[in-house]
Amino acid sequence: MTNNKNNSQSADTKTTNKGTTDTSNAIATQEKSSSKAGVITGAIAILLTLGLGAGLYYHSHQQNQLQQQVLSKLRAQLQDQKDSQQSLRLQLSEDKQVVASQLTQTTQQLAKIQDSEKLTAAQLETVQLAIANLKMRNPNEWMLAEAEYLIRIAGRKIALEQDIDTSLALLSSASRRLTQLNDPSLLPLRKVIEQDIATLTKLPRIDHDGLALKLAIQAEQVDSLALAGFTRPEVVASETQLSSDSADWQANLTKSWQSFSDNFITIRRQDNSVEALLSPQTAWYLTENLKTQLLQAELAVHRQDQAKFTQALKTAKAWIKRYYDVNQPATKSMLTSLDSLSKVTITTTYPTKLNSAALIQTTIRDRKINSLANNTDTE
Repeated sequence: MTNNKNNSQSADTKTTNKGTTDTSNAIATQEKSSSKAGVITGAIAILLTLGLGAGLYYHSHQQNQLQQQVLSKLRAQLQDQKDSQQSLRLQLSEDKQVVASQLTQTTQQLAKIQDSEKLTAAQLETVQLAIANLKMRNPNEWMLAEAEYLIRIAGRKIALEQDIDTSLALLSSASRRLTQLNDPSLLPLRKVIEQDIATLTKLPRIDHDGLALKLAIQAEQVDSLALAGFTRPEVVASETQLSSDSADWQANLTKSWQSFSDNFITIRRQDNSVEALLSPQTAWYLTENLKTQLLQAELAVHRQDQAKFTQALKTAKAWIKRYYDVNQPATKSMLTSLDSLSKVTITTTYPTKLNSAALIQTTIRDRKINSLANNTDTE
């Protein structure tokens, strides 16, 4: 009986030891599983971090290469524009010398014309005295000769100097002389004079010097224009407050990941195209080329080249709208001025001769012939 009791105790001891061993093994297995899950989670987090970092580096590298390519092309274009500007300045200097030489020649020609006019005036006075001395048969003929002289001077003023106002004044004075004669046979001549006056009145008054000065002032103000900068789009902040409810563990995990990624890497969508910011050297090239366009417009004014004038102003306005801050008052003012200048016509066709000039000479010749014929018949 004692043996049975001992055997029973031994069996209980073995059972107890076996249960303890199984419990320890289960705990060890659970700890290993938890440790393995933590390692896997950490590895996944590290891989995600490395992947995002690599993706960000690749994206930044691609963007930098693209910006460098765009900047290289822009620098090449700006260098070409700089060379063109230098060539244009040299050409403008040569043109100014040519214009100065032509102005000197024109001044000399005008001096000769004035001397010729003085001689003609003296000759006209002699003719007038001769007419007055021809037995005083037609004392009003000198007024017709004076009208012819005024018309001739008016023709020279409009053809050589494009002086519309002086030509109109001379023609009006000639018309008054003919009116004083009160001769019906001169009505066709007076009609042609009025037609010449109407033609000159319709001609536009173009102040080329004033236009050139306005363009020069605009070129001086280019340095005061502000370049356009990049404005980031507004980003709406997301709600990252965690919930205390254990049932929302998935939402809390998503919010935690979102908060981590926002603080580590920020990715924002930009639908519109973003221009690369200009370096100081590139900005200087842009400013100088904008001045070049205004310089080309000024040169076109002196040459009365409407096509080049319009194209230069169009290019200047396009550059200002693309590269400069159009919200600044200085930029708005320059665009308004260039728009106003673009509407100006810088070319016109001036008449090379007046129709009344040939008619009055024919009239005077016919009247002289008739006068001589009458004198012969009388004698």
